[in-house]
Amino acid sequence: MKLSVVLGTYNRIDNLKKCIDSIKQQTKNLAKIYITDAGSTDGTIEYLKSMASDAVIPLFVGEKLGQAKAYNDVFRIVDTPYVCWLSDDNEIVNRGLDIAVQILEENPQIGMVGLKTRDLQGPFVDAPYIGGVSAIGILNVNQGVLRTDVLKKVGGFSETFRDYGIDPDLTAKVLFSGHDIVYTKEVAVHHYRDWGGDSDSPAYQQMMAKQKKYQELYLQKYDRYRQGGWFWKLKKTTWLFVRQGLGVQKLLNSSSPIFLHYIPRDWHNIMTGRYISIIEPTILKNKSYYLVQHCSPYLRPKSLKLEALGD
Repeated sequence: MKLSVVLGTYNRIDNLKKCIDSIKQQTKNLAKIYITDAGSTDGTIEYLKSMASDAVIPLFVGEKLGQAKAYNDVFRIVDTPYVCWLSDDNEIVNRGLDIAVQILEENPQIGMVGLKTRDLQGPFVDAPYIGGVSAIGILNVNQGVLRTDVLKKVGGFSETFRDYGIDPDLTAKVLFSGHDIVYTKEVAVHHYRDWGGDSDSPAYQQMMAKQKKYQELYLQKYDRYRQGGWFWKLKKTTWLFVRQGLGVQKLLNSSSPIFLHYIPRDWHNIMTGRYISIIEPTILKNKSYYLVQHCSPYLRPKSLKLEALGD
């Protein structure tokens, strides 16, 4: 067995049960599931105690450490070749984890596989999948499977971000450390996003405030790498014309291909992503992955310091 799954939970026992069941049902390569609990009071602890085994390992932390530290504490003890991070509101579909492991097994240059994620509730349900391109041109991985040695080499999640922004930061660190990043072509995760209902609700506003804070932290760390070359600027300008001038904007959430088997959201990521080639649709037709991000050595930031995740 080659894969460990690490997930965090707090007072969402119904979601957690669905998540664990889906991992077991959809995954053959599974070795261990680590669940770190922040002090749940809804029956989660009793449920996890009843599930505990060599393959299901609950860790009763008992307090909210922040997602970054909670995950990092578990990453330090993972001993399988590959590791995946999930949230308790995720559900694995389409054998997503097995496909990600296979991609990594067959492609040594790939360091991380983004699990294509679709929201089934919340403000982004109309999108065919989630994952935005950052201000410096990196397509974010919201949930992913990566090589354990790569994860430890780049220092795991940055605890500066605590809860929000840990995944965009990790995506950047993996890419800038010289490893390619890809997405699964098929949706691999269903996400039951709980943002408190409508956009006027206090819970939703709180989430948006946290999002804004992480974006500020992200730019503090990476803004110096925002300046791109002429070709990236040309791609973005061309896409702006296609979206606005040719009316593709209204089709952005369509699941119907518009060119070379790629849907509008795929083309949006290619044309606004700094590290994705525009010719990839012609060479990855028969692959189980796509949206390949590759950062050439001469583009990698020389001043970015990476601290290894110690034991």
